Amino acid sequence: MRTLLQMPAVRECAATACSFNDKGCHAPAVTVASAGDAASCATFVESSVRGGIADVTGTVGACARTQCVHNTNLACTAESVTIGPGATVSDCLTYQPA
Repeated sequence: MRTLLQMPAVRECAATACSFNDKGCHAPAVTVASAGDAASCATFVESSVRGGIADVTGTVGACARTQCVHNTNLACTAESVTIGPGATVSDCLTYQPA
């Protein structure tokens, strides 16, 4: 069994307008959503208020993109993920169709 500390890290996030992004993702656990063709970060919050925990690197808590090669039982099995502009301003760029 894995703990949250062993979940895939958000290695890089280019969604600079996100409240959780302050030179890296600081959301304790992001959710990757399945919205149309996008594997978007559902945790994205556009706000001037900084969120998250400063000394925490974000991890992937859940992934609704079931047709991804890294998805097992709605959990991400990639070593790490990159979030950035794709179909939306905050897509999981690590997503690969199964």
